[in-house]
Amino acid sequence: MPETAIRLKDAIFTYPQSGFKVICEDLSLNTDETALVTGKNGSGKTTLLKLCCGILRPESGTLFIFGEDANKQSLGKIGQNVGYLFQEPSRQLFAATVWDEMTFIGGILGEDPEAIKERAESLLRRFNMLDMRERSVYRLSRGEKQRLAIAAILMRKIRYLILDEPTTGLDGENKKALIEVIESLQNDGIGIAIISHDRGIINCCGQKRIHVEGGRVVQ
Repeated sequence: MPETAIRLKDAIFTYPQSGFKVICEDLSLNTDETALVTGKNGSGKTTLLKLCCGILRPESGTLFIFGEDANKQSLGKIGQNVGYLFQEPSRQLFAATVWDEMTFIGGILGEDPEAIKERAESLLRRFNMLDMRERSVYRLSRGEKQRLAIAAILMRKIRYLILDEPTTGLDGENKKALIEVIESLQNDGIGIAIISHDRGIINCCGQKRIHVEGGRVVQ
């Protein structure tokens, strides 16, 4: 059954140096839809979605993640349900090889090694990266890094995924591969929010539109 993954209400976040505010009166993101977030550069789109996943915390207002007050959850706990792909995927890749990237978090958490191996192989196969398992992360193309970052996020069995300008720097082939990944996640019942101006993403993935203008969510 679809459910509300994220609810942001009466939220305000202010950057202390510039004084720029992002204001969201009421926003719900659900697991049965893909939300497309649009707005001019500097309008507050990235800030809004970082608020939605707890990377940034509002100075006032409330954030609920799957019905639970985010103030009562650590960022680690939120990350078990909500994943965030940065615009630059290299920022969230830490291991030396593709395989190490897929398996190191599960190892740190003490999960069953066989279960980790099976899930990592399944996700790499799904994203056409199984033959790259021993490749250095530094030798991957930007599109391959994005697919690896998403696969690594999915190792946590998240239920909602946020993508920040995921097609930046991708050629046509890699854009097509990314759209196929997004569509497969939709079929799995994973809710998605995407910041994008890319026409291909807009045409196939934007079931719900959210517009940010001058720091205010105007939907």
